[in-house]
Amino acid sequence: MTTRTSHTEKEIDAQTRTLRETLGRLSSTPWPAWVHDPDRTPVFVGCGTSHHLAQYGAAVTQALTHRPAVALTGSEAWLFIDDFLRAWKQPFLVALSRSGASTEVVRAAGEARRRGIPVLGITTTPGSELARLADTCFVLDHVQEQSVVMTQSFSNMLLALQWLGARIAQEQGDPAGASFLDRLPELAEAVAALHGRLAEEARRVVGEEGHDQYVFLGSGAFYGVAREGMLKMKEMTQLPADAYVTLEFRHGPKSIVNERTCVVLLSSRSTAPHDRDLAAEVAQLGGKAVVLAEEGTVAPAAGVDTLELPRGFPEFQYASLHTPFLQWLALWETLRLGRDPDRPRHLSHVVRLDRGE
Repeated sequence: MTTRTSHTEKEIDAQTRTLRETLGRLSSTPWPAWVHDPDRTPVFVGCGTSHHLAQYGAAVTQALTHRPAVALTGSEAWLFIDDFLRAWKQPFLVALSRSGASTEVVRAAGEARRRGIPVLGITTTPGSELARLADTCFVLDHVQEQSVVMTQSFSNMLLALQWLGARIAQEQGDPAGASFLDRLPELAEAVAALHGRLAEEARRVVGEEGHDQYVFLGSGAFYGVAREGMLKMKEMTQLPADAYVTLEFRHGPKSIVNERTCVVLLSSRSTAPHDRDLAAEVAQLGGKAVVLAEEGTVAPAAGVDTLELPRGFPEFQYASLHTPFLQWLALWETLRLGRDPDRPRHLSHVVRLDRGE
C-alpha cells in the first residue's frame, strides 16, 4: 500500500476549509439580471465530473425555481447546439470546467456567444479561456488541485450550484430560496465537522479485502452525485463501477450482485422507504449494501450498513455530505490496491482536442 500522503488525499481534506471561502466569493460576484429572468432557461454544460455537476445543477435549479432546466455534455452543447438548445425558451449556458480549458465546454461557450446566448462560467482557473469567454464567471481560484481527478473542486462547484439555484429562486420572490441560502454556511460547517467520520466510515467499508466492483445509486438531484461516485472509483482504481437511478437497479442491473459487490445508495426523504428495501435485497443477494441517509429516515435492515447524516438540512443539500464519503471510498480502495491516486491510468489534468477534431 502506498504510504505517502498524495495530492488527492490533501485535496479531499482541503474542502473542510475551501467551502467556507467559496460562499464568500459567490456573495461578492456581480449578478447579471438575465440569470433570474423567468423567461430564460438555464442549460448546464460540462464534461466528465463537470457533467455530473451539470446534472446536479439542473435538477436542483429546476426544483428550487419551478422552471425548466437541462443538463448537456460539452460535446452535445457544442456539436449539436442548434438541435439541443432550440427547444428551450431564451436559454443561457452555465458552463462548468475546473480548468476553464476543456475543449468541448469552451467551444460550446463560444458557439453560444456567437448566437447571442449569454454564458455564466464556473471555474477554478482565473484568466482561462472560459473565464474570458463568459459574460459572467464565478472564479473559485482558492481551490487548486494538482491531482488529475477532481475532488475538492467538485465539492466547491457543487456548493456554487446550490447557491446559484437558491439565488435564482430568491430573486423570483420564493421564500424557499432565501431559506435554502441561509442554511449553506451551516452546511459548510457540517461538512468540516463530519469529514473525519466520513473518511473512517469509507475506510471501514473498503476494509482489508476491498471489493471487485462498485455500484452507486441515487435519484433526482442525487443521480449526478452517484455518477460522480462511479467516476471517481473508475478513475482512481480502474475497477468496474456503475451508477443508476436507484429503483432502476432492480430492472436488470441487480443481476451483477455477488459477494464481491459493494452497492452505495444515496438516500433521500422522497425515496427512503424504497431505499431501505432495495439495500436489504442487495444484502440478501450477498452484496455489501451501504446507505447514506438523513438521521431517522431509513429504518435498520439486516446486513445493511447505514451511515446517518445530521437531520434537518434541505433535501438537496445532502449531496454535499455524500460527496466526501464517495471521494474517500475511491481513495482508500486505490491505496489498498497499491496504485497512485494522483496519476490514474490514461488520464490527464485537462482534456483538449486537437485543432482539427
